[in-house]
Amino acid sequence: MLMDIESFSLVDYPGHIAATIFFGGCNFRCGYCQNPILVKVEEKSRTSPSDVIDFLKTRKGLLDGVCFTGGEPLMSPDLPPLVLAIKGLGYKIKLDTNGSQLEKLREIASNLDYIAIDIKADPEKYDRLTGCKNSWERVNQTIEWVKKSGIFYEFRTTVMPFWHTFEDLTKIRVLLGKETPWVLQQFRQPPQGVLDGKPYESYPDSWLKEAGQKLNCQVRGLH
Repeated sequence: MLMDIESFSLVDYPGHIAATIFFGGCNFRCGYCQNPILVKVEEKSRTSPSDVIDFLKTRKGLLDGVCFTGGEPLMSPDLPPLVLAIKGLGYKIKLDTNGSQLEKLREIASNLDYIAIDIKADPEKYDRLTGCKNSWERVNQTIEWVKKSGIFYEFRTTVMPFWHTFEDLTKIRVLLGKETPWVLQQFRQPPQGVLDGKPYESYPDSWLKEAGQKLNCQVRGLH
């Protein structure tokens, strides 16, 4: 479900000035998710496809691209026609996804310029973390397809002690390949809380920075 649009972002689409479009609904139930309102769709939509298109028509030449995020955008029937219409306006398009919806991804892939896939954890922990049976098998299929797709991509993992030891991260690096673009993101407990309401802790910035160096990863979110 299309929920809202942020008119300006310098961080959601690396190297581009972008608008960010938010979708509600997600098949995963990651406890540390910082967008519980979007996952549970607890609020009414604040925009519509026609409003989004009208807005973007006024920003041509001012914005480089559009980032679709959520929730899980690929679950929304609003996504494919929006992607097509926005691409027709000349914008570059980035998709944030949990990687569980390969068939839907393939349907819109020809209009995507950048794909970012969240790698939640070591495969052995995936079903427990996501609350979704066989979730790693589905994500792994998407990983392999994206790596061969010819579309710019990155994989990223939000790191915290509760779910990620350095050994876990090393396993993920081996699975992805040592030269595959992979970003480690620092976890920050948001003031509004997370999906399951638990007080998750973060690793020290120094720990995450060192882990990134050892694993050949970019690191984001450090103070």
